[in-house]
Amino acid sequence: MTARRLLEVALRVAVVALVLVVDLTIWNEDRQLRSGGDLPYVVIPVVTAVVYSTLLLRRRYPRSVLTLLWAFALVSSLLVPQFQPVAGLLLALHAVASCRPPRESALWLASLAFPFGVQSYNTSVVSAGDQERDFAIVFLLWSLIGLAVWAVGRLSYSAAQRAWRLRELETAQAAEAVRAERLQLARELHDIVSHAVTGMMLQAAGAQALLRPTDERLRTSLAVIEATGVEAMSELHRMLGLLHAADPDLVPGLATPGPTVADIATLLQLAAEAGRNVRLVQEGKAGALDPSVETAAYRVVQEGLTNSAKHAGSSAEVIVTLNWSENALEVAVIDRSRGPGPLTDRAAMPSSGRGLRGLTERVSLIGGTLTSGATADGFAVTARLPRPRPVPALEALDTVG
Repeated sequence: MTARRLLEVALRVAVVALVLVVDLTIWNEDRQLRSGGDLPYVVIPVVTAVVYSTLLLRRRYPRSVLTLLWAFALVSSLLVPQFQPVAGLLLALHAVASCRPPRESALWLASLAFPFGVQSYNTSVVSAGDQERDFAIVFLLWSLIGLAVWAVGRLSYSAAQRAWRLRELETAQAAEAVRAERLQLARELHDIVSHAVTGMMLQAAGAQALLRPTDERLRTSLAVIEATGVEAMSELHRMLGLLHAADPDLVPGLATPGPTVADIATLLQLAAEAGRNVRLVQEGKAGALDPSVETAAYRVVQEGLTNSAKHAGSSAEVIVTLNWSENALEVAVIDRSRGPGPLTDRAAMPSSGRGLRGLTERVSLIGGTLTSGATADGFAVTARLPRPRPVPALEALDTVG
């Protein structure tokens, strides 16, 4: 327990002890019962101490504690006219007024008329003057004291409400600041990436118009560049929509699912048309997956092909394996050559090193694992993706190669 916590506990105990001392000090030690006879001396101090100990819980259970103190004050005043516990009752009233809604706390204030009325009557009975006048004066005094305590509690309640509204406002402002930052990021991504990809696509389309009929291989490469640019623009717009959205589920057009396992065949087809030596091997019985797992599988293959092109060269043989089992889908991308090929220059292919790290995070979020590393004759990226329950089989993918 920290020093601050110890200080708070000590302060609460001290306050409860103070109201106990006040009520026992006001008591003139008269133990005579209204019905006759006397109570043992220790009964009133011990019972009062036990009941007042519940005041330590007044902030957690304000209504229950006030109910107990209300009943104790009323019963004590009815049984022992000269014992009038009030300080503990007022402390419990303050707790309710400081944390309960206005109407409820006002009803609790009004309920104090019962114990205050009995105590005012007890005081007026022993008075030598006009009992009715003395009753009215004492009752008015207790009522004013109770009203003052209630008002102080209401001030605490209002201050707490203002602090809560201020925190809500600060939270809303922070959320708005995050949203503004997301919008700024979306604009920058659009300006930088979208314009660059669009320019690349236009250049590829323009270059095709200048080719001779015999340049079929180059025409195919330019067509693949253009198709890849279209795909990149589509995914970029989808990502920008996510950045624009506070809640992606509420943005029109974002309900469209991401790439799936079925799209891997198209991805490999594009790679093959660009002159890559790729091959798809499928083992086991294919089946449906959660959308997040589908997208993760596609991204594993996409990242594996990208890494292979950068570091092994376009002439490397790349084998993509989908191994379906009852509980998992294992995706492996293995290249079997080192060194750049004729269409790839190692120095010209920038790499941030973030692709595999980001992919590892994506796979981990869906409960899978991803490993990567060098093999005897190349490099391998392998992911194990969860498949929690059997699902109806999908049509098998065609092999590309």
